[in-house]
Amino acid sequence: MAADGFATHAPAPVALGCAAVAVVASAWGLAVTGGVPVGGLVAAALGVALGVLVRRVPRRAAAVAVGVLGAAGCAVWAPGLAASSGALAVWPVLGLALAVLQFATARSLREVRLVLGLSVLVVLAAAGVSPVAALVGPLVLVWGSVLAGFAGAVPHRGAGAGPRGRTVRAVVAAGTAGVVLFLLVPPTGGAALAGGALGRAAAGGEAAAAAAPRSSAAYAGGELDLSSRGDLPETELLSVPAGSPSWWRSGVLDTYDGRTWSASAATATWSAVTEGWAAGAEDGASPVRRVDEVRPLSAEYPALVSAGSPVGVSPRAGGARLRVLGTSVLLTPPGAGYAVTSRQTPTVGDAVVPGTAGPAPADAGRWLQVPTSVPQRVRDLGRELAGGAGGGAAAVALVVEEHLRSVARYSLDAPVPGAGEDAVDAFLFVDRVGFCEQFASAEVVLLRSAGIPARLVTGFAAGTEVDGRRVLRGVDAHAWVEVWVPGQGWTTSDPTAGAVPVAGSRSPWWAGAWSWAQRAVGAVLDGTGSRVVAAAVLAGVVVGGCLVLRARRGTGAPARAAVPPVGARRRGDASLVALLVALDRFDAALPPDRRRGPAEGLSAWRARLGAAGSRGVPAEALGVVERACFARALPARAELDGAREALERAASRVLGEAGAAGPAGGRR
Repeated sequence: MAADGFATHAPAPVALGCAAVAVVASAWGLAVTGGVPVGGLVAAALGVALGVLVRRVPRRAAAVAVGVLGAAGCAVWAPGLAASSGALAVWPVLGLALAVLQFATARSLREVRLVLGLSVLVVLAAAGVSPVAALVGPLVLVWGSVLAGFAGAVPHRGAGAGPRGRTVRAVVAAGTAGVVLFLLVPPTGGAALAGGALGRAAAGGEAAAAAAPRSSAAYAGGELDLSSRGDLPETELLSVPAGSPSWWRSGVLDTYDGRTWSASAATATWSAVTEGWAAGAEDGASPVRRVDEVRPLSAEYPALVSAGSPVGVSPRAGGARLRVLGTSVLLTPPGAGYAVTSRQTPTVGDAVVPGTAGPAPADAGRWLQVPTSVPQRVRDLGRELAGGAGGGAAAVALVVEEHLRSVARYSLDAPVPGAGEDAVDAFLFVDRVGFCEQFASAEVVLLRSAGIPARLVTGFAAGTEVDGRRVLRGVDAHAWVEVWVPGQGWTTSDPTAGAVPVAGSRSPWWAGAWSWAQRAVGAVLDGTGSRVVAAAVLAGVVVGGCLVLRARRGTGAPARAAVPPVGARRRGDASLVALLVALDRFDAALPPDRRRGPAEGLSAWRARLGAAGSRGVPAEALGVVERACFARALPARAELDGAREALERAASRVLGEAGAAGPAGGRR
């Protein structure tokens, strides 16, 4: 028995079951990332189910037909995906089709192992093309199935050091190959910055902002996900004058869909002037102007900030360019300082115009939008608070601020709204816990429900005094409200200021460490160069580790030479040699179509003889031969001798039946 024949054995049922689970889980992974429609998942599941059923059919053509049909059901989506998402989106689907075909036709341990490896590559390819949080389930299921499949692949070999080592090596090899491919294949989805407009700028397309972890880039003003959670980094991003206003604006968001805020259009049109760029005064902007020097401290935040409504930008470095994304203004290259001219925005507490007369803002419908997902009780609360304010828009805003501070508590670990649940409704009536995003969102929706134009503003607040200037860090990212006060224009309202924190509202240290790890991984995945470097480092570490282990095994070999290898002990056992001679005689006695194939494992041969209806098959004896050749320990001598005698009797019986029927041709 050649050692290479080990891989040709009929696999254990547990290995087949694990392979089936792995294939379906990899198809699930493709489905949750949009790599294949639900129809592709159904086709893969049906192909696997039919592949299990046809294993009882002796004709291999039935298994091939089932495999081809299942693979075609998966691959039929490839042309459409190529047209909509590019060529890179096709190869995970083709890998899934190959896995389904391979599972249906797999009859040996080697082929089942190939199915498990293909499943790993498919789900990692799905992660590489479109990494989303929903992939956690499929990834865990695939990896668990692969580990169990390799560990239980051969029923007669226990989980000793040898099988464990092979399992670990196989999983490490498949995992390394998959992760390297994941790093080398650039993502086509939203794997870049998890921050709305900045994420779209980095990805070069309309990438969807990630919901988690929370990122200061999300406050640049493009899209704000109310489901994001976690601490913000302490990274120093900007330096502004120490005496400047508390609020530094990056973007204005007007559209709420029940879970996220986004900008439907820009609030100003920018044009080049001699010293940089200028924009017309925003509707309702204050006549009070100020000019501030802004010094970026990190290239991580290229968005322009202003102490109010920006009307002019003068870069301090030549070659700078300006780009508008939604209501965000990006300056490239990032890191260049600039002077920004702003129209200051008063607060609702400033009684600049005590009256309530004045025009509505331009495009008032944009600032009054409330989606149908907002429950009626939220709308009723907004009208109730406005009715009890007894004044104009500024008075209503102050009443709403006070209401939110009285009914809700501040915490960075606020519960995430459930699927289909409106985020503002959950904050106001269910959880009553949140941070700036939830407080500001609730105020905007309540004011709009009362017919008062309002909008969400993102940027930075407060900061830390350093050497005569104020440093804005990632943790200073903030969201607040601007409400339209007739006769005064857009006016600042910050409902989060003064909110009572929940005891222990800061995340524990391990949550901060996890957020840091997520941001670090995201930073690596955001750059093509960093992905290539990470792939090279990973491959180098794994290959180097394997070489070191191999060298150490070689160095330690002489010390273990006193113990004869298992193969040597088998070759020197007379009972085993006699058993193998009896096996050869039994094989030679059979008709040619019943003899063992050149690459056929003993268990597969035994199953074929039984399925073909051969009489007197010494199945138990063949099992002893298999264990004697491949198990970690030799069977007892009495068991070996008994199996030899059974094979000799079976060979004599076959020869006797052939002699009674006539000359037996074709014997070897």
